[in-house]
Amino acid sequence: MPTKHRKRPSTASKTTRQVSGEFLVPVMAFLHKSGIPKAKLLAECRAAIRLASSSKLKVVHFDIGQEVTGIVNRWLRDPAFLNSSGRPIELPIQGPQSVASLVRACEANVSPRAALSLMIKFGIARKVASGKYRLIRRLMDYGHQKYLPFEPNFRFLTDAVKVSTKRLRDVDSHPGLFWQCADNPRIDARKARDFLQFAQRRGLSFMHEINDWLDEHECKDSQPGKRTIKVKRLGVGLFGICR
Repeated sequence: MPTKHRKRPSTASKTTRQVSGEFLVPVMAFLHKSGIPKAKLLAECRAAIRLASSSKLKVVHFDIGQEVTGIVNRWLRDPAFLNSSGRPIELPIQGPQSVASLVRACEANVSPRAALSLMIKFGIARKVASGKYRLIRRLMDYGHQKYLPFEPNFRFLTDAVKVSTKRLRDVDSHPGLFWQCADNPRIDARKARDFLQFAQRRGLSFMHEINDWLDEHECKDSQPGKRTIKVKRLGVGLFGICR
């Protein structure tokens, strides 16, 4: 069974608001404006819910997932946690140069042990003979055979909906979001695994380059007397296609 992490009082209500406002509303607006009548949409929603209830796979909540992603990213790039070759060093759980200091540097609202628990669960880090923890993967990958983590997958779906329905909103108040696709329907099925591995390697390098740019332009905590800067969440999402 997945490890249970500390609950936050507002998680459920916030998720409900996101499902209705950020996800379902633009999807329904897109479908309705394409010519599908409301009655037909309601019937399709009921049918989809009936089909969805037959799935045996569980969806599990990890309310600290995004914070752990930031911790992994910082462990990969912050000079304070790298060796002379630029590789992440092994860290004890406590100390001046440790998992605890890494979590503090990220200002993450999560305990070092909870962050490590999630990283170990998904094969991102492991404990070595010295008693320290080693980062063994270069990204926080939430793939799991027995269940689907809710937060990272819902976040991806919401981001995809926002981009693909951006023209339904006031485009003057939003930056020029984009959606690009490269695919070919005539590839030998035996090549699928090779392609996805190739795309993941190249995509990972690209995403680290994106992360470097974002880190370079991150707004630090405002100083007393300085003007407050309005900030936005910016980034890129990358996914593989196989059908």
